[in-house]
Amino acid sequence: MAEFRVARSGTSSAAAGEIDRLAALDDAAWQAVYDEFFLKLRNFAYARTGDLAESEDIASETLAGAVRGIGAYRERGVPFGAWLFRIARNVTTDHLRRRGRRPEPAVLSDEHVAPGSEHTALEDRDELLRVIDRLTEEQQTVIGLRFFADCSLEDAAKTMGRSVHAVKGLQQRALASLRRHLTAEEGA
Repeated sequence: MAEFRVARSGTSSAAAGEIDRLAALDDAAWQAVYDEFFLKLRNFAYARTGDLAESEDIASETLAGAVRGIGAYRERGVPFGAWLFRIARNVTTDHLRRRGRRPEPAVLSDEHVAPGSEHTALEDRDELLRVIDRLTEEQQTVIGLRFFADCSLEDAAKTMGRSVHAVKGLQQRALASLRRHLTAEEGA
């Protein structure tokens, strides 16, 4: 599997060559982008939507938008991946607006899940997604980037157009809010 180097290499000549290959719609270059970013984009969208199928659609739509927009891409010292996550953020926001709000996660009956920790894990996941939905859009974005898409603080900052310090503070406030909401639900 080829690694897409633009995401980490900044403004190197190799990066320019990769962008040229993408702009020429080179299948191998786009396959490398897909291999490196599809799951991260899907996980990022999942943090916001709570729906795996919709998240996969968003990741696909993000990559399709990148293919359509690669001709307008300009190297500005921001990783290529940050550009992709900005597209994903916009696509996700559009999906959420069209949908209106996140649907309540389906509750699985005991007959559909084997006894044991699987059921507890599903309940925990559903509870976490409900609580994430209560955060501000910026907080949801930072949680999605940092913990669902596994982005570094630096990449999250570049994606969000903020300083690392600002993203760190936003992340701390988001996690504190998550704790408060989870504690409140446990006490209810």
